[in-house]
Amino acid sequence: MTIAVCSQGSEVDSTVDQRFGRCAYFVLIDPNSEQFESIINPALDAGGGAGVQAAQLLGNKGVEVVLVGNIGPKAISVFNAANINVYTEIQDTVEKTMALYQEGKLKLLSEPTVSSHFGFRQGGGSRWR
Repeated sequence: MTIAVCSQGSEVDSTVDQRFGRCAYFVLIDPNSEQFESIINPALDAGGGAGVQAAQLLGNKGVEVVLVGNIGPKAISVFNAANINVYTEIQDTVEKTMALYQEGKLKLLSEPTVSSHFGFRQGGGSRWR
C-alpha cells in the first residue's frame, strides 16, 4: 500500500500542507516497510485544474490512500472514481499525520472540504504574488 501526504517539504519531519492541489510535495509512504519517497507537485503553479492534475499523478503512482487538509470537488471526484480513500484533519508533520492515520484518528472523506479554486486564492500558484 502507498499513502500520499500533502507536505510543504520533502521529508517525513516536514510540515504538512493543508492544500491538496497546490501543496509543494507529496510524500509517498509504504507503511509496512516505512520507506518513503517525495515528489514535487508539478501542478503547484498550474493556472487551473491543479487538483485534478495532482489527483491523476497520485493515481498513476499507485497511491491507495491520500491524507489531506482540504480538497476540492474535482479532485475528490477523481479519487472517488479510482477508489482511492481520502482522509482529512492532517496536522503538524508528515510523520505525526501518519501516526494519526494508523491510530484511526483521521476522517474519511467522500465529499470536498472546500469549493473549487480554494488553494489558488491561498497564495499557491497565484500570478499576483
